[in-house]
Parts: sequence; structure tokens; C-alpha cells
Amino acid sequence: MSKRLSKISRELKIGITAIADFLNKNGYQCEEDPDETINDEIVEFVYSNIKSYISGDNIEGGVVKSEQIKSDKTDKVPIPLELKIVDAASKQKKLIERIIGFSDFDWHYTITKFNGVCSQPVNFNLFDEAICAILLKGETSAKSIGKILGFDIETDPAEREILLSAIRDLIKDEMIDGDESVYWLTDTGREYANNGVKFSTFERDFELYIDATGNLRESAKEVFSKLKSEKQNTFQRENLPQNIEDVKPLAEVQAPEIHFPAKKFILQSCQPIGAEGYIAKVWVVLLENFRDNTIRSLVYDEKQDAIIESLSESFDSLEEERNKLFDKLLSESEEDDFTVESTIEQKKESQILSEKELIEKQKEIDTAIANNDVDKIASIHKGIVEVKRHFNSLEFEVELKRLFDETSDELWIISPWIKKYATFRRIPFFENYLRKGGRIFIAYSLPENNTDTMADPEALEKLYELEQKYHNFYIHQLPAFHYKRVWLRSKEGKDLYYTGSYNILSFFVKQGLQNYRQEEMSRLDWNSENDEEYEKIFLKFGEKYLNDTVDSLNELCQSKAPIDKDFLQKIKGANYGKIKVFLNKGYGVFDDKFAEIEQTKENNLNHFKKIYYTEQLEKIKADLTDVKDKTIPFERRKSFQSRLNILTNEYPVISQTEEYSSVEEMLKNIKVFEASNYKQKKGQFKKKKRK
Repeated sequence: MSKRLSKISRELKIGITAIADFLNKNGYQCEEDPDETINDEIVEFVYSNIKSYISGDNIEGGVVKSEQIKSDKTDKVPIPLELKIVDAASKQKKLIERIIGFSDFDWHYTITKFNGVCSQPVNFNLFDEAICAILLKGETSAKSIGKILGFDIETDPAEREILLSAIRDLIKDEMIDGDESVYWLTDTGREYANNGVKFSTFERDFELYIDATGNLRESAKEVFSKLKSEKQNTFQRENLPQNIEDVKPLAEVQAPEIHFPAKKFILQSCQPIGAEGYIAKVWVVLLENFRDNTIRSLVYDEKQDAIIESLSESFDSLEEERNKLFDKLLSESEEDDFTVESTIEQKKESQILSEKELIEKQKEIDTAIANNDVDKIASIHKGIVEVKRHFNSLEFEVELKRLFDETSDELWIISPWIKKYATFRRIPFFENYLRKGGRIFIAYSLPENNTDTMADPEALEKLYELEQKYHNFYIHQLPAFHYKRVWLRSKEGKDLYYTGSYNILSFFVKQGLQNYRQEEMSRLDWNSENDEEYEKIFLKFGEKYLNDTVDSLNELCQSKAPIDKDFLQKIKGANYGKIKVFLNKGYGVFDDKFAEIEQTKENNLNHFKKIYYTEQLEKIKADLTDVKDKTIPFERRKSFQSRLNILTNEYPVISQTEEYSSVEEMLKNIKVFEASNYKQKKGQFKKKKRK
């Protein structure tokens, strides 16, 4: 949908001048007019690239300040389920734990339905209290009770009915017994009379949730009613309540409105009226404690996007199920990338030291929790990022997501292989990072032999689409290599360097496909050796994109496109935003090459300008030739002069040519109507108005 320049400015919180400058420098004509309308294709181009343009070295003269690109809106990235699970687990795990892996799990439960007869306490009304108080002194007749209460039940039918109705209610509640000749309190009635309450009965249907997998009782209804579940045709019946004594303890915690002895709600009888089996679809994450080599479980629910603490504790008690899941994680593999296996490899010295630091930090946290020292806990967690230096595959997914979420700098991903599954799941994160002004560089490897396929064609196509769409996305195939790197080059100087065995663009976390040993990444301190490695790859990227720039300029200039204003604007607008990042970095070869490109662009622009304006001058000359022997209106002569002035303003050199002088002379000799005669007969030259 087309948008006005003013609306784009408001939505992006960027000045109209900066947007117009950006468009003009990229080959699109745009006036600094709030009402200027921008079409769909150009709007998409602006939204995709202007923040990187502003945050980079593309603004001259301080036209835009970085504060102007801040936005209250945060782009929502569709996070894959696998990453949600790992992210949720990472927030629950202790410092001394690693995520081994996760898998889906079917948690069985049953909903049983009953019809129950229950009694509930009801406060005495005045009649109840008076009648019971009389009978507490001893048994007596209805006539005597009426006399004490001031009722004449023998001669007044209304008073008789009032008293006998109250007595009948007490008999119904089994508080008194007898007939009109004599009434007395039952044992229950005597107990209730002393407490000033009676019990009424009611009938109601109720449900109980029965855990068929673990040991949930009190929280079963609250937990299972919120889970993503599927009904099943067959289910376990052996663990269902068999009688009222089985029902009561469950009803007390799940249906206290039916049975809750502490408040005198008593289930008197019940009948089962149905049962339905369900399977809750949850995910179980296994954690390894590297301090004591124990395994702990976390249960994740997709519907709530949360770890369910009560289910996690319950699963931990299911040793057989936990062992089955552990064996499953060790037996599955990730599509030929690597085999999932246990390992007896010795840990590296750096990893041992890192783990010791984390163990000490965990002790500090445990002490702070015991002392309820909230400030201390917050202080420890703040420093954990610096301590945590070793990441297995799953932990690094969370670390990588943190980089995408919290930074907008220069992110390098060096991954020998590119595969479809992993790449497609990372692209939404790439695009969000690019739109907020960060740069991404992707390096992958050339094959060592002709039989190797280093990049999936579909994945590579998507990455090249990003290269075309965004000025701040770069991709290059380097000479054969096997190392894996992630670099963050920060504008604030806090450069990060990750290295290890995790191939970012060919692996993405999946259920059941994790390795007990797992691929690993380590964060190292940036040093001079890293600078050398970075510079080597940086130069290769710079060489590629400078050559691409030369090729695209040559292609444009050698094309058979008509030489018109649009063509000139394309040449003029070729500021080659992609190569700006390689300039003024101390690499003279790049700076010299760019200066050569700019000079070539200027020479070509002047060449095509001369052709274009010469052609326009010839058109004016041809039009003047058609009227040189005629007398024309003054306004028409004025339009010829206006066309000539435009040429002079846009291309001043044209006025210095002989062709221009001859056209100017022709214009001077054109005859026009005398001014007085023109005014007198002006009406006859007007167009007739349509009726």
C-alpha cells in the first residue's frame, strides 16, 4: 500500500529530510514534501534499509542523529518451539547444570465424573434455636413446645402450621425425631444444637482429575486443566477411585465445595457417572548437574510457554521413565550431522576452571537465597554473563538469541555448511536484526572436492534474497575451511568472540536430537590473534563487494536501456551502500578502489548527461524549426524558453555549446503577437470550455 512521506516519517521516527536524502542517494527521486506519495516497492525498501543507512557511515553533515531512529515498537520474531523450550529451561536451570536434551512426552490422566449427595452446615434460624434449646432440656410434645413459644396450636391453624413446619425441617435434617406426642434430639441433633448449626443436604455433579503417569493429587485438576491435551479412547482404570472412601481424600483437595471436613462439608454418598482418558502433550528437558553428576528433569507446556514445576518434580520421581528418556536422547542422531553419544573424553582445562567458578557462584546464590538477600542474588546474576564461557549446543542457542535480541552491531557467522532446516529457522532473527540497523556477515566454505555440497540450494537462495533486499546483509563463500565462529564487533568496543564445533547454519536444536557430549562453543577474550583472523576474512568480503560494485556499474553503463532521467538517476543514485562498511578503515586498497569507482561513476554520469541533454536540445530545436516562419502566442514562446532554462539549470555545461547558442538564437527570432494586439484578441486563443 502506498504511503505519504509524512506517514513514513512518523512511523519510523525519522525526519523527512533524511528519508528523501536516503531515497535520492539510492536512485529514487523524492522531494522533501510531506505529501509526496511513495509506492509499495519503495516503501518496503525504505523500511528494510534506512535504519542501517542511518546507523552506518552513510550520513554526511550530521543530517540525522542516532537518537532519531529509536522506536517504541519491538518487532516480534516468530520463535521456533524448540528454542522456546530451551530458553524456558535455561531460565530454570542452576549455574551448575547443563541442558542434555529434550523430547516430547505423553502424560496420561483421567477425568472421572460423579453425582454426590453432600451435607453442608447452615446457621440456626430463630425457630431452630428455640426448639433445640427446649429439647436440650428434655423430650416434650408439640403442644408443650408451642405453649413455651407462645403458640396456640390447638385453636389457631396458622400458628400450628408454622411450628410443625419448623419441626418437620429439623426431622428432615435428622436433628430431631418423634411425633406430636413427643419429640427428642438425636445424637447428631444434640451435637449440632450445642454448636448452633444444622446440616442441609444437596445433590451435585463433580469431577476429579486422576494422574495416571505420576503422583499428582492436590494440584492435578489445576495443572491438567491448563495443558494441551488429546482425548483417548482407551485408558487405565485400575487407579480410579473404587468407593466413597477413595473419593473423599481426592474431593477434599480438588472439589472442596463437595467434601471439606474442616468446614463441615461432608460427602455423604456418590455414584460414578462417567470417565474420560486424556493425554497431555508436554516436553521433558533433562539437565546434568556437573557438580555431582546427577540428572534433573523439567517439564515444559507449549500452551502456557512455561516450565510446570509440579510436573517437573513428579517426573523426577519417575526413575524408570527418566532413564528411558535419557537412553532415547543418547540413541538418536541429527540427519548425518553428528552422532549422539555418551563420551569419556576428558574436559579441557579451561572448561574445568569455568565450572569451578560457576560452582562457587552457585554456592553464593544458595547462601543468598537462604538469607533472603534479594540484592545479593541480583548482583551475582549480573556478573554471571562474564563467568559463563562454555556453551553446549542448546546453551549456545540461548546465547545466540540473546545476541540477536540485545545487540544491533556487526554480527559475523562463519559456518562451513549451510542447510535448509537450520537456515530457514534463523532467517526471521536475521531480518529483525537487519531492520533494527545491525549488520550480518555470513561466510561458508568452498568444497574440498567436487562431490561435496556445502550449501543447500533452497537455503542459499533465501540468503541471496536477503543480500538483495538489505544493504546490511553480506554473504561470501571462502576457500575450504572447517572452523566455526561467531563474532560480534560492537560500536562500544565490547567485541565478542565465540569458537568451537557448533555449525550454526547446518544445525538447529530439535527434540530428541541432542548429544550428551554435544557440540560446544566457547567465548574467548578478543585479542590480537582474533584481530588478524577477522582482518583476513574482512578483506575477502571487501574484495568481493568492491568487485561486485564495479560489475554492477559496468553492467548499468553498458546496458541498452534508454537514456532518460530515470537512467541518469540510477547512475547518480548508485552510492553503493554495501561497500561503505569497508571504507575509511585503514585499508588503502579499498579506499583507492572506491575513489576510482566514484570517479568512473562521475565520468559516466557526465557522458550520459551530455547525450541526454543534447537529445533534449535537439528536440527543442526541431520544435522551433516547425514554427520559425509562423507568428505564435507569447505563452508558447515562453514555454520554449522554460524548456531551455531547465536544461541550463540541470546541465550548465550545455549552455557553452554551439548547439545551445544556435537554439537560443532561433528562439530570439521567433515572432509573437504584439502585446497590445494579443491582449485585445486574447480570448480567441483560449480553449473553449466544455458544456
